[in-house]
Amino acid sequence: MFILWLSLTTILIIVNTSNAADIKEADIDASIERLLSIDHIKDEIIVQFKNEISASKTKMEIVSDYAHSDAGAVVKKSFEKLKGMQLISITSSNSMENALKSYLKNPQIEYAEPNYVVHAMGAPNDPSFGLLWGLNNTGQTGGTSDADIDAVEAWDITTGSSNVVIAVIDSGVALNSTISTGHPELSGNIWTNPGETNCANGIDDDSNGYIDDCYGWDFVDDDNDPMDYNGHGTHVSGTIAAVGNNNQGISGVMWNASIMPLRFLDATGSGSTADAISAILYANANGAHVINNSWGGGGFSQALNDAINASSAVVVCAAGNSGTNNDSTPFYPASYTSDNIISVAATDKNDKIASFSNYGVASVDISAPGVTIYSTLPARNQFSIDNMSNLDNWTPELTWGLSNTSYTSSYSASDSPSGDYLNNTSASLVISNPLNLSGIRGTVIDYMMRLETESYYDFLCIDASINGVSWDNLVCYHGSTNNSFNSMDESLTQYDGQGNFYLRFRLESDYSITYDGAYIDNIIITTYSENYNGTEYAYYNGTSMAAPHVAGVAGLLKAYKPNLTNLEIKAAIMDNVDPVSSLDGKVLTGGRLNAFGALNSVYCPRLPVVIANTGDYFSNLQDAYDAADSGDIIFCHETTFSEDLDIDLNKEITFQGGYNCEYSAQSGMSTFTGNLSITNRTLIFGDFIIE
Repeated sequence: MFILWLSLTTILIIVNTSNAADIKEADIDASIERLLSIDHIKDEIIVQFKNEISASKTKMEIVSDYAHSDAGAVVKKSFEKLKGMQLISITSSNSMENALKSYLKNPQIEYAEPNYVVHAMGAPNDPSFGLLWGLNNTGQTGGTSDADIDAVEAWDITTGSSNVVIAVIDSGVALNSTISTGHPELSGNIWTNPGETNCANGIDDDSNGYIDDCYGWDFVDDDNDPMDYNGHGTHVSGTIAAVGNNNQGISGVMWNASIMPLRFLDATGSGSTADAISAILYANANGAHVINNSWGGGGFSQALNDAINASSAVVVCAAGNSGTNNDSTPFYPASYTSDNIISVAATDKNDKIASFSNYGVASVDISAPGVTIYSTLPARNQFSIDNMSNLDNWTPELTWGLSNTSYTSSYSASDSPSGDYLNNTSASLVISNPLNLSGIRGTVIDYMMRLETESYYDFLCIDASINGVSWDNLVCYHGSTNNSFNSMDESLTQYDGQGNFYLRFRLESDYSITYDGAYIDNIIITTYSENYNGTEYAYYNGTSMAAPHVAGVAGLLKAYKPNLTNLEIKAAIMDNVDPVSSLDGKVLTGGRLNAFGALNSVYCPRLPVVIANTGDYFSNLQDAYDAADSGDIIFCHETTFSEDLDIDLNKEITFQGGYNCEYSAQSGMSTFTGNLSITNRTLIFGDFIIE
């Protein structure tokens, strides 16, 4: 059948104990304790009202007002695409425990859960050498030849298409509002919203609820600039679709694609479930064919699961980097049982499952390269560097001073250089002269920290100020780093543009038990830059790096066969892996991603058009029509023909669509989209639907 378009211009059983209808009174306190034991946004809850409530606008307003009033909460956000789901903010007069108890006891609420914090899943960066072994492994990095995804072979079939939209839900992508000054390997493959006619007119031109969202959206800062201040999202995007065959940098799995940047992870790589849901719903509403989720964390979220279930895209999820079994310890969103999810473990250059990679023969689907993966990063300026060889730039209070216990240089700053810290201490190391962040964007501080404090009682805190008097607490740490320096980073983007910026490290101790305290070294403050010099690449490890290989292959399949559904794409990927012995009993397919195998399974060596009378094959309708004689029948594959067709010859032709690869049967329908011009002659379309 031919449709003519005329255009004149793993099985995991999950018991959700946050379901209000199923929780008994005696279990509520235990359920709340479990829900709140997982890292979450303070004073925020996601609530889902039952269908019979949300189906009526009037009933929803009345019931929700009563429920929120009873819980001491207010609505912060409604998820318009998922009726009855709301993000709730707890008022200062109530607590999370009491609010959750109120919602969980309400029989008109389907479930209530904290707004969990999730994190980017990239493992620590372990430098290596070589190029893109994951795409083509000849043993050039000391690995096993052909322990790769056979990308080079796949590119003989297709290198992608800008018509395929890949939503990267992550920390953003290296671009600015005009794209042109973004990473040169990505700027040519960034999605452009066709509904936004002007990117700076302050108008929601396409009425999708987002003003001037020309290139995606930033759900962290709630604006139209999804710039990456972390690097994780840019690295992921480069693996999916760094521009290929352009004589610079690297190539993605797809040479051509449309990356939709959706930022929900901040500069430190952390984000919330609510923002993840919003990003997924945006991708769903704006035509994403593939969604890449290289992140995870938090507990089971019915709300997040509902958003994924509502998607028609292939949803690729990193399996996690804890080296644990997801069958017994689920990791979300990878462990949701949604039909459209592909959960991805990581393997190395020798086809061995990575030591950090999560696995699960019932809950993890496939593996892909995820160790020493080379890809793109945003450009950064080093704004300020201090190796702590002296304290000339700092004002030490009380016991702070230099210590010869250091990371790289001779000294570090310590709260108690000569021994354990004191009880009942509040001592700070304060920057002496404020930094000028005027005109600065994307400020991040990186530093090395060694810590030994009494867990839960004594803390090292990092504070910031714009006047040196009133301080904001950024984060506090407690416990032990086991006598080693750990790399730490904190986002300072909330102070971008400030003329005066102060920073301090503060030790707080209680009345008993003391330890060695804190050591701070190698403080580097970096900021966003638009200047690229060709060095903006790095090696990362993680299932975060494995997932985009799968997302890229899903995009190649969609580019080659646009009519494939998300489930057909998933099947093509999972049914055509390279079997790997190290993955037996580790992942569902027992194998590693093979791009060529997946594409070859849907590949047709025959051209899509043939003149039945002569057996001559053609790549498009126009050439076949021009070559045919009056009375000929032209058979066409079940595919989409995007071209202009000019019928102005003195002959009668019949087009018959919907044929399979071998032209042995009509298995579906063909689609024509383009300008059709017919002049003075008869044209017969057999078995056509004209819309």
